[in-house]
Amino acid sequence: MIARVITTVVIAATTIAITRAQDVALEYRVKAAYLYNFVKYVEWPGKARSSILICIAGQNPFGDELTLLIRNERVHGLPLAAEVILEPRADCDVLFTPKTSNVPAYLRTAVGMPTLTVGETDRFLEQGGIVRFVAAGRNVRFEINPVAADRAKLRISSRLLQLARIVEPESDER
Repeated sequence: MIARVITTVVIAATTIAITRAQDVALEYRVKAAYLYNFVKYVEWPGKARSSILICIAGQNPFGDELTLLIRNERVHGLPLAAEVILEPRADCDVLFTPKTSNVPAYLRTAVGMPTLTVGETDRFLEQGGIVRFVAAGRNVRFEINPVAADRAKLRISSRLLQLARIVEPESDER
């Protein structure tokens, strides 16, 4: 009888975990992994910080995926944290703006700040964003605007730049 109860609990817990993982689209599981890895290849200017904060603007397409991915992780000796923000804030080290957010408002707040801005809208780089996710068939790739990164005083590793498509938009609205 006890074995049957334990088996039932294990099956139920497994089913809940699988369902929860499937709630987040594969595209956003991949993007969450990219965000985590971008942090490893970016250097921020020398301000004292206690953690590296990854902000998600507005609606969170990651579910718990990003939080679970970075839990107990450290980069550059600092713990990582993720937070959904409903208003633009200046204290984000990384700012992901999903297509459902007010991208221009969030980018305006990041002007002059050492914030790695990451987005997925068509004109993101032209609006002054630094990294843009692009769909390539069933894959997710990314583009980097090094001029915007320089303006934010961020140093992006050459290893990351080699993996990206480099884009220097003609009209940078920032």
